[in-house]
Amino acid sequence: MKTYRVIVWGLGNVGRAAVRMILRSKSLELVGAVDVDESKIGKDAGDIFDFGHAGVTVTKDLDALIKTANADVVLDYTPLVRDDKGGFQPSADAIVHVLNQGQNVITTLPIYFSQVTNPAMFKQIDETAKQNHVSYLPSGLLPGAYASYVPTVLAGLMGQVDKVTVQSGEDDQHNHSSWVKVFGYGMNPDEFPHDRLTAAIVSYYVSGVYEMGKRLGFDFDDVKTKHEHFEAPEDLHPEFGTVKKGTIYAHRFTMTGVVNGEEKVSLIYVHKICDDVVKEPAIDNKIHIDGIPKALDITIDGMMPLVESYVTSAAPTVNAIPQVVNGPDGYLQALDLPAIVPVQ
Repeated sequence: MKTYRVIVWGLGNVGRAAVRMILRSKSLELVGAVDVDESKIGKDAGDIFDFGHAGVTVTKDLDALIKTANADVVLDYTPLVRDDKGGFQPSADAIVHVLNQGQNVITTLPIYFSQVTNPAMFKQIDETAKQNHVSYLPSGLLPGAYASYVPTVLAGLMGQVDKVTVQSGEDDQHNHSSWVKVFGYGMNPDEFPHDRLTAAIVSYYVSGVYEMGKRLGFDFDDVKTKHEHFEAPEDLHPEFGTVKKGTIYAHRFTMTGVVNGEEKVSLIYVHKICDDVVKEPAIDNKIHIDGIPKALDITIDGMMPLVESYVTSAAPTVNAIPQVVNGPDGYLQALDLPAIVPVQ
């Protein structure tokens, strides 16, 4: 069995889940861990998460580590950067820097299906990877495994596909990530920058809509977006503090690709708190496909539980390591690779 040597770059929630998967795998070896958190630097990458001793010391110098670790792949879980309009449009420069050092890169960053959403970025990454005979794969859960990998594979059961609707969401009541602040939980809705949030969410998720459309043969005339906010019907108590009645506690975002005035591919995503107390808007992990036969409906329960919710973001990247390392050079898409299955 081949062993793949892995560097984990970014030891937040997703990085933590990835480290555990790697340490438990027979075919993966953790050879490096990188973070900027001073409380983690200099400590063992397994010990900091109580996963057992990994024999790998956390460093902040990725470049130095690459020179000595002889890694097969770098898993990039570094934080997002927002542009001046509020969108998540992370620069490709950091990824290109790693590719130029002869490293394959897999990331959950929303630099996804960029040939449509940002062709210049796609060209930059693709050409750099090919010049260095390595690969880049954007993956994760959303965009990625749940939208658009799984719906597209399921559409293979259909004799004809007329419309696809993917619904999902998450309960942020136990989420301590700094980016959760963008949702303004507990804010007065009249004072909240709704347009800025819409730009951020659309920039993050909409690439999945474009890929599903491309894979299913829909040439969109337009991609429409809709944002709804919801006000708390009572005082709510997430871990980060009280959200008063009448303030923001939920958002629902709808992104839809349209052909000749008909909705063809929709992604509906909910961000909220305290789903166990207030059910509206519903968090439904459902995929609905219209066509022949008339309809196919799939529900996936437990995809993003309150506890260990980042596992399903890390897993599509960790499990793709063999396909990426052994795959072609350049900017890759998961649907073009051999089936991604659990690593041993």
